[in-house]
Amino acid sequence: VNNLHNPPASAYDRSFDRRTLDKRFDTPCRPPPVGSRYVSQVRGRSMPYAFRFPGRLAAPFAGAIVVLCAAAGCETETPPPNLPTVKPAAAATSPSGEQLRDRIDRVVRMTADRVLDKNVNNAWQVVHGIIPFGPDLQMRVDGKNVSALRYLFDGNTMNGWVLFPGQKGLDAQLVPGSSSAQGHPDQWIGYFACCGMKLDEPIVVDVKGERRTYTFRDMLVEAQWKLFEGMEATWTVMALAPYVGQFMQIDDRWTARDGTVWTLEKLVGMEADAGIEGAACGGAHRLYALASALAAHRKAGGTADVGGWAKAEDLLDRSLERAFEYQQPDGGFSNDRFFRSSITPDIDARIDSTGHVLEVVAYAMDDEMLSDPHMERAVNFLCKKLEEAKAIPLGCGGLYHGVHGLMIYRERRWGKPPATPTVAE
Repeated sequence: VNNLHNPPASAYDRSFDRRTLDKRFDTPCRPPPVGSRYVSQVRGRSMPYAFRFPGRLAAPFAGAIVVLCAAAGCETETPPPNLPTVKPAAAATSPSGEQLRDRIDRVVRMTADRVLDKNVNNAWQVVHGIIPFGPDLQMRVDGKNVSALRYLFDGNTMNGWVLFPGQKGLDAQLVPGSSSAQGHPDQWIGYFACCGMKLDEPIVVDVKGERRTYTFRDMLVEAQWKLFEGMEATWTVMALAPYVGQFMQIDDRWTARDGTVWTLEKLVGMEADAGIEGAACGGAHRLYALASALAAHRKAGGTADVGGWAKAEDLLDRSLERAFEYQQPDGGFSNDRFFRSSITPDIDARIDSTGHVLEVVAYAMDDEMLSDPHMERAVNFLCKKLEEAKAIPLGCGGLYHGVHGLMIYRERRWGKPPATPTVAE
């Protein structure tokens, strides 16, 4: 387990048990219980959500940093004893629109101030930080703050970061279930796509002592080539969908190395058929990927009423409805996400579950629902928990996915925030 770089004891909020600071995470994403469903009382009116494509996300925030990330990601750990009990409010109140907007901006800047360290953290954690912050994510290397993305793409080494030439392009080492290296097929490129990576972004790779330069496009080409029936293709969809109209067209056909002919619709249908039971992080990433693909399809003038598109929209709509059906009275989403109502006193787990679900709903919900009280309460809850956990080590998965969700919500409702200059030494 990686060590944590903790702040001085005086920095901690005394309302939290010190044992929370000693938690270590060394497990991959675990799915919620599969089987029977426990239908909770619906909080407020029924909320059927129909998908509409959102605007694009940008990540302008940056800052100087000190790392407080635990070693693994989408954790659903059993809470340690003697933690403060979460007491859901009967009706959590939300600040006004502008106050909520400003609160989001403060929380995003606060999260950018958490520092990753090349000697402490690993590639899995860094790539998660790149999701919301892109090239502005800072990392401590040899006593200086540098762009974490540029450090990786400039051919430098880091625990878990292994790229190599593929048969058609550029590939990354896959270590199934890993929380230091790439743990799922195409996970790296899926997350790079979330931050709007340029297709011609150069990537330097050491090949037997020779430095070769590839581009992000080369990684997408290799991903298409490696596809096969029945694979976990969540991050492949996540990677390809944002580049419809640039890297590929919505109705393009391509042949994988096993001779199978693919289209984006076929790929989306395969993912929708797989469902979210047993999927990574409770299915949140699969739903986000499908939402991204549906956005590209609609932008290209398509309708989601046939084939793989219809399957994806049906799964997404049902999951969004369940997310709000199981929303807790304090505004946070269920610890079991899209499956049943549950709550935990573990603040890291609450951030993890609400952060993952918020990332999906903030991206996929209708524009008119952005100001709905249910959504405002979820955003306000996540902001509050991140403020409370400012000095506490958190799992990087829930932390960065949650902040990504806040940034999507902020941009869709109020537009992009003013850019914050990068602080580097």
